[in-house]
Amino acid sequence: MNASRIKELLGEIASRREEYRRSGFGDASASSTHLVDELAVVECAGLTARRARFDGEAGIERDPVVLSRGEGAFLWDADGLPYVDMGACFAVAAYGHANPEIVGALTEQAQRLMHGMGDVYPTDTKVSFLKALAAYAPGNLSGALLSQSGAEAVETAMKMAQMATGKNRFIAFESSYHGLSYGALSVTGHQNRFKEPFAGRICQQTTFVPYANCLRCAFGCEPDTCGFACIRYIERMLELPSGGAGDVAAIIAEPIQGRGGDVVPPKGWLKALRELCTRRNILLILDEIYTGFGRTGYRFACERDDVVPDIMCLGKAMTGGFPLSAAIATPEVLSGWPLNTTEAIHTSTFLGNPMGCAVGLKALEILERDDLVGQSRQKGDWIQEQFRRIQAKYPRYIAQVRGSGLMQALEMADQTLNPLTDLAIRIVDEMRSRGFILLPSGPWSHVISIAPPLMIPMECLEAFIRELDAGIACCIAESE
Repeated sequence: MNASRIKELLGEIASRREEYRRSGFGDASASSTHLVDELAVVECAGLTARRARFDGEAGIERDPVVLSRGEGAFLWDADGLPYVDMGACFAVAAYGHANPEIVGALTEQAQRLMHGMGDVYPTDTKVSFLKALAAYAPGNLSGALLSQSGAEAVETAMKMAQMATGKNRFIAFESSYHGLSYGALSVTGHQNRFKEPFAGRICQQTTFVPYANCLRCAFGCEPDTCGFACIRYIERMLELPSGGAGDVAAIIAEPIQGRGGDVVPPKGWLKALRELCTRRNILLILDEIYTGFGRTGYRFACERDDVVPDIMCLGKAMTGGFPLSAAIATPEVLSGWPLNTTEAIHTSTFLGNPMGCAVGLKALEILERDDLVGQSRQKGDWIQEQFRRIQAKYPRYIAQVRGSGLMQALEMADQTLNPLTDLAIRIVDEMRSRGFILLPSGPWSHVISIAPPLMIPMECLEAFIRELDAGIACCIAESE
C-alpha cells in the first residue's frame, strides 16, 4: 500500500468520527449489528452475544463490529468503515492483512494440492517447511510436530515432555495463558472462570508459581535488587519433600506474558529459569505462540536472554493467518517419542496441511527479506518512547509502560496499583470510535495492549499516538 493510499485512509478515518461512535449500538440505519443478531442464532450465543447483550456484563458496552476485509495494517467492517488494526488480530497478521505474497503462496499450493495424508503420506511442502523452520529456530530445536492451534501445540509439548521424562507434573505461572482446551487449561493460570465449569475433567497435576512481574512482585522485592526471588521460590519448593520435584516433567512459561498483561520479566530471569531446569533435570517449555517470529524485536523472545528451551510452542505469526502451529524440540527430547509401528500415538487429519506449510514458507521468507525483526525493534522503541511521554502527562492513571518490539502496553492503575479497569475499557472503546482497534489485557482487563502488524507504516503509528493521547485525555476528563 503506497503512501498516498495510507494518507487517504487515515483521512477517511478522521472524517467519519460520528459513524464510528454510532457503530455497534444496534441502530439499523447506522450499523451492521443485525449481523451479530443473525450470528447469535447460528453460533453459540455465549460467544456471539458478549457485549451489551448481557445486562451487567463487564466489557465494552457496544456490540462487536463485524469484519469484512483487510489490507495491510487496515481492516474494514461490514458497514465499510476502515480501521487501523493495532492488534494484528491477536498478533497473527504480522505481514499485513491479505498480503499478496501470502495469498499467492496459498493460491498456488491450493491449485496443486490442498490436503495431504497427515503422518501416513506426507507432502513435499511439509518437508520443505519443516526444514526451513528448523533452520530458523534457535539452538538445536530441530524436530517439530505440527497442528492447527496454539492450544494443540501446547498439548503436544506436554506430551513430548512426558514421553521424554516419564514424569507427569508441570510447573506453570500465575496469569499465564496457554489455551482453553482441556490439556492447555491445566497449565493456564490467567483466570479461574475459564476452568470452573470444566474442573472435574481438568488434570490437577500442575503447580502454579508467581511470574516475574516486578511492578506487582509477589515477594515485595524492589526491581534489580531481588536476585530473582521468584526463581529461588521455585527452587525451594522443589527441594521440599512435598514439592513433587521427583515427578516434574517440565516448567512451561511465556518469555513475555501476553494475555496476562504484556508482562516483561527482568533481564536475566529467563536465563535463571533455564539454569534451574538444567540443574534439576527438568525440561523447559517456552510458549512463543504470541511472542515468536519478530513480535518482540527478536526472532523469538527467548533470544533476549540468549536462552534455548527444550521445547518451544509456535503459532499465530508463523503463517500470518492460516491455522498452523508447532511444537519444536531438541533431538534429545524427541528421542523419547516411540517409533510409529502400527498407528501413530499422536496425529490428526490435517497434520502438516500443505497449504499451511506453503504459507509458512512464504512468511519466513518475508520475515527475513524485509527485516521485520529489525522493524519491530525500531518501531517498538519509538512507541515506547511515546508511551512514556503520555505516561508523564497522566502519572496518576498510568502505572507502567512496558513491552518489547511491537508488543507494548500501558498498565492503567492508580498510585497504589489499584487496577483502573473501567478507564482502560473506556479508552479501548474510545479508540474504536477514533478508528483504531486494540484490546485490553491483564488479570483485571486493565492493561491497554498493542501488537500491530510488523510492517505497519509509521504514518499509522503516528496517527495512533495522536489519537491515543487525545483519547486518554478525553476518558480521564469524563471519569473525574
